Amino acid sequence: MFKLTASALAAALILAPAALADEIKQVTLTHEYDAALLSTDEGASVILGDLEQATKRLCTSRIPAYGGTYTDKACVEGLMLAAVKEIHAAQTKAGVMVAPRFEQMALTQLASAE
Repeated sequence: MFKLTASALAAALILAPAALADEIKQVTLTHEYDAALLSTDEGASVILGDLEQATKRLCTSRIPAYGGTYTDKACVEGLMLAAVKEIHAAQTKAGVMVAPRFEQMALTQLASAE
């Protein structure tokens, strides 16, 4: 069976606290997903969970001085917003209905960004 897949591309600038880093790092997320999953709430939850994991992975930096890692929550939220916004726009443009859970997430994030 052929599965329709699409790709979300989101970019954000990570502004790490001055104590942790002196540079700004640009992050780009490319994420492939099965567009058919967006038609159900369960599938939308899977896509949103995958996106969250991917954004956390990109927005986490290792801090050698402390021997740990730092996850920039603003970066995670920014990338999630951009990815959900892009996926929602692509599905809307294609005339494909998305699950209520994804629709609500997209509209909530769009409203809070403005």
